[in-house]
Amino acid sequence: MKIIDGDTILAHMDYGQAIEALRNALAGDFDPANDSARVSAELSRGEFLFMPAELGRYCGFKALTVTPDNPDDGHPRIQGSYLLLDSYNHTTLAYLDGIAITNIRTPAVSLAGVKDAIEERFPDGVRLALYGVGPQALPHVDATAAVTQIHDVKVGVKSLERAGEVLAGLADRGLSGSPILSGSEGAEQALADCDLIITATSSSEPLFNAASIRKDAIVVAIGSHSPDSRELPAELLGRGTVIVEAKHTAEAECGDLVLAIAENELTIDDVVTFRDVVGKGTAILDPDKPVVFKTSGMSWEDLAIASAVYEALER
Repeated sequence: MKIIDGDTILAHMDYGQAIEALRNALAGDFDPANDSARVSAELSRGEFLFMPAELGRYCGFKALTVTPDNPDDGHPRIQGSYLLLDSYNHTTLAYLDGIAITNIRTPAVSLAGVKDAIEERFPDGVRLALYGVGPQALPHVDATAAVTQIHDVKVGVKSLERAGEVLAGLADRGLSGSPILSGSEGAEQALADCDLIITATSSSEPLFNAASIRKDAIVVAIGSHSPDSRELPAELLGRGTVIVEAKHTAEAECGDLVLAIAENELTIDDVVTFRDVVGKGTAILDPDKPVVFKTSGMSWEDLAIASAVYEALER
């Protein structure tokens, strides 16, 4: 059995490779609608999450703990591990750092779902708007750079002070960046100038007006994971082509979708899936509508990344 730490994972899996691993997983017979359900259990100081999956030659599970008070004690809020097995006789193949797998998987999913749309609509690169300055901000910039050229980045924030770290990270990457201050004069026009908008916040209310999003724009929303919170206005989903990882997961967890349906902006039948867009190519993305990809994370995605890392090491 291999023991694969975070540094080794990062050395053998970049965002471009992770994006292709996810897209390749959807190219066969696998359907995310059949992915195993996530299981949670209460702990005395937090929560235990168990995410099993089976995909082709491999099966495995990610076990995470969520400990809200940990940052006060100098420990990560989320910790975890991934156990990879072969799917024939269930021999353990590898033990991987679960957080490193998650950190690669999340941005890779975001870009894997809209890679084709970006290439078709913006073949010369994108002007990116990024809402959120947390741990997913710069990784999403790096994942975007793996599929297209980035001309400029606008950082959406509620206060200018919060943009500093991300702007510095952009400068380190040789990218020009400037803040979009929510509610300020010119904020809506600045957003309207952007081609790709990624939201990675903890907001429970829409971050901007739907009218600010052009009909050819692409929006990826990753931040809200409860049925009663959202980052996007319902009207945007109503006039866009909405992509989700799987309909049952979106209906259970994605407030952006749940609330838009409740407000009669669309129905679940209007939604297309990650597999429809990437794997089977049956979904048609109307060029006169914005694309909206709402993600929540699924167990099979972690397995796709973990098995790709394992195979890279085997080679």
